[in-house]
Amino acid sequence: MNVNKRKFQWKSFLKREAGALLSVILGAGLFGMSMTRADDLKEPTAAQSIQMSYHGQNPLHAALLPVPKDAIFKLEGYYLWDPSVIKVGETYHLFVSRWPESTGDRGWQKSDVVRAVAKSLYGPYAFAGVVLNPALHPWAKQGIANPKIMRVGNRFLLHYLGIPKWQTGFAFAENIEGPWTVTEKPIIPTMNAALLIKPDGKVYAVGKNKVKSQTPNRWDDLMRAYEASDVMGEYHVAGDDGNRLPNGFQLEDPALWWANDQYNLLCTDWQGKVTGINKAVVYYTSKDGVHYQLFSDLPVWSQNDLIPVTDGERLKVNRVERPEVYLDAEGKVEAILAAVQPLNGGSYIIIRPARKFYPANKD
Repeated sequence: MNVNKRKFQWKSFLKREAGALLSVILGAGLFGMSMTRADDLKEPTAAQSIQMSYHGQNPLHAALLPVPKDAIFKLEGYYLWDPSVIKVGETYHLFVSRWPESTGDRGWQKSDVVRAVAKSLYGPYAFAGVVLNPALHPWAKQGIANPKIMRVGNRFLLHYLGIPKWQTGFAFAENIEGPWTVTEKPIIPTMNAALLIKPDGKVYAVGKNKVKSQTPNRWDDLMRAYEASDVMGEYHVAGDDGNRLPNGFQLEDPALWWANDQYNLLCTDWQGKVTGINKAVVYYTSKDGVHYQLFSDLPVWSQNDLIPVTDGERLKVNRVERPEVYLDAEGKVEAILAAVQPLNGGSYIIIRPARKFYPANKD
């Protein structure tokens, strides 16, 4: 497949606008269907000239497969968010944040972190206990969110967003089942961090940083990159403290991995500036970790998609957020994890196969 640098044209703009209008009509239920809510749809920056690897197609989206029926993890009475999974021996350990359903959507700011286990990546998962509790934490006393699990040498590192400091903290354990030792202070001055540890032990990280918007009473969610000589830092800004994403695009929920001699990044499309769909999952790449390029103008996954399940069911959801990738031994994307919010409220975790995706973009 040829990968070309293209520009948005008026034809693409009109097509995108027509699609957005149709989604609004369907979301309003005028044809007896409900695809998404109108407030999820934002005007894309289609008139701008941007560079991307694939225009009008998305190979990662095309690689997604139906969800095995056991690859849906729920906990009665709780919202579940922020999935991250690791295989240790013959067992898969799924870490998520959770909070009581009784506290509603905003309860996430008082969440804790729990672990579930399964013998297959695709479940079924069984609850295995609380991992991090804000009541016992030295500085994240309000809530602990966005956990991500990884190996660092012979230890396990679980990094997370600590609230109310709104920065990234670390917890280490010799055994995946704990006990976990948390750092006495935040390690990276960013929110929702994603880390990549290089073979030489150096670390590259990205995260969300809020800056005051030119729009009154609004904040922009920009991506900064960080580097450190080892995992404990000190972490320094890579490039400058500006937005690493092109064209003023914004993000939440980055997931990071290395493949095809480049940094690969999934995140959600904050304000729908790329796709026209608020918080759709989008894909960027970077050769140097400072300059990022859009992989495709189409979402990898969004709430506009009906989610196929292997038993024939097709799930309709309000939200698809907090994407994370699970890589096989060859560095291919075996699955994408996400938190989804069904139409009737609450939230749960989905682990969706991705047909061993490996990026082949040339630029």
